[in-house]
Amino acid sequence: MTDSNVSTANPAGLKRYPVLIAGGGPVGLALAIELGWRGIHCLVVEQGDGTVDFPTTNLANTRTCEHLRRWGLADRMRYDSGYPTDYPRNYVFVTRMNGYEVARFDHPANGDPASRSPYSPEGRLWISKPYFDPVLHEHVSTLPTVEVRYRTSFESFQQDGQKVTAQIVDTQTGQPTRIEADYLVGCDGGKSSVRHRLGIQLQGVFAQGMNVAVLFRAPLLSVSRHGPAVQYQIINAQIQGAIAAVDGSELWRLNIRGVRQEHLDSLNAPEKLRHALGENIPFELLAVRPWTGHCLVAERYQQGRVFLAGDAAHLLWPAGGFGMNTGVGDAVDIGWKLAAVLQGWGGPRLLDSYGLERRPVGMINVTEAGEMRAGFDSQIPFSPLLEEDGEEGNRLREKARAVILRTRAKEFQHDSAGIELGYRYENSRICVSDGSPPPPLDHGLYVPSTWPGVRAPHVWLRDGRSTLDLFGKGFTLLVLSSQGIDGSAFTDAARQAGLPLDIVSLDELQVREVYERPLVLVRPDGHVAWRGDAVPANAAEIIDQVRGARQ
Repeated sequence: MTDSNVSTANPAGLKRYPVLIAGGGPVGLALAIELGWRGIHCLVVEQGDGTVDFPTTNLANTRTCEHLRRWGLADRMRYDSGYPTDYPRNYVFVTRMNGYEVARFDHPANGDPASRSPYSPEGRLWISKPYFDPVLHEHVSTLPTVEVRYRTSFESFQQDGQKVTAQIVDTQTGQPTRIEADYLVGCDGGKSSVRHRLGIQLQGVFAQGMNVAVLFRAPLLSVSRHGPAVQYQIINAQIQGAIAAVDGSELWRLNIRGVRQEHLDSLNAPEKLRHALGENIPFELLAVRPWTGHCLVAERYQQGRVFLAGDAAHLLWPAGGFGMNTGVGDAVDIGWKLAAVLQGWGGPRLLDSYGLERRPVGMINVTEAGEMRAGFDSQIPFSPLLEEDGEEGNRLREKARAVILRTRAKEFQHDSAGIELGYRYENSRICVSDGSPPPPLDHGLYVPSTWPGVRAPHVWLRDGRSTLDLFGKGFTLLVLSSQGIDGSAFTDAARQAGLPLDIVSLDELQVREVYERPLVLVRPDGHVAWRGDAVPANAAEIIDQVRGARQ
């Protein structure tokens, strides 16, 4: 094992890194930031040059923004998202951009304090990839233990019980280089070469539908008759799709759903844009990109010293905005665990918990996104009469409105809070069960809890901080009794194991009420590892379990 803070050269002259990351998209960069924040040296290999050639990814969800907050990036993202500071995060359903409004879900602008979730110090953030990724790129460049090589392809690898040996190639010079790493994480997308070389299969439903994304410029859309919105869902008999704001000013992306494969080559993008916009809104066509929707999860997330994260591990429909955000969750989970092992306090079973924790989350999110997509399209009356002025048109629009409010409120009104904040690591071997039943799981609504395996809940403290701000690079034991509790048994056990542990005592009634127990042990990723009413006699066993050192 190498020193976690440096890269080294072995006797054969190969440079060796503690962690090698294949893929420098948002998930690979998030992992690099998580590792760099923890002082772990890593190398990111990215075939591209770091620029975004097509604007996808519009939503950083609340949990992702909590991680951004921990890295010191949340405010920058929120106030430099590419949109005007007062641009609302509205979702509007229309027949066309110059047609009827059918339904809407209104939300405040990114920078408005009202945009923050009642369950978090942060809130959802609407930000397009050309603005999100560069902030990660720039931050990575400030981390002394992170190295990024752009224009470098990841060609092959092999592993044994001690290391991973990989070959990478400079795509400008063609020069190959062999390197070694303690661990490899494949963040190399849906067509992951890492996953392919491991022979790991994707499970689920492939190719559920062909779609076409169209990037265009239309300055007049920013003064639409329906008011500003981050997304306009288009529902008429000629096109089913959505127009997303890229910058809230002149750049937009139309996603056309349900394109038949045999019609792809003959698809008339300008005509489709006119079907969505209406005849009197000028536009400039910039780019067209077909894509296919899937509901897929890798059969396993780990093989030996190699791990999968992000789209390499799961592919899902964009409904709900779960894709990149699920990947960031993967990055944080494997990131702190790799750091723990490389720093010497993580036990031999800690890394095995990665797939046990994250794969069920991937399965839930993939399923939820697929159901959101299917449920909506199957119930909307896509009829020419939707655009009629008379009684029948009014009736169909009201029917469509009722369907939208019933089927899309979870996604657009409640921000899928149960998915974003209520997920839990139910069968994790590094969380200590207290025998209580898990909290109810409602994908639309979040119920705060400290049941072992859930995200530790947010509560505002009297000094203006969030409870989430108390959690650092190691474990945190919250002591919430007004009588005071001696936590030295945990401190002694942690010291013996080399596990970093902070004890934080709080005498605040609201925190005690929300946190349910006077003692709550929180992991480095902000999830609850253990809770209890008193310090147990087996504190050392608990410390060993949460660091992956027990059978």
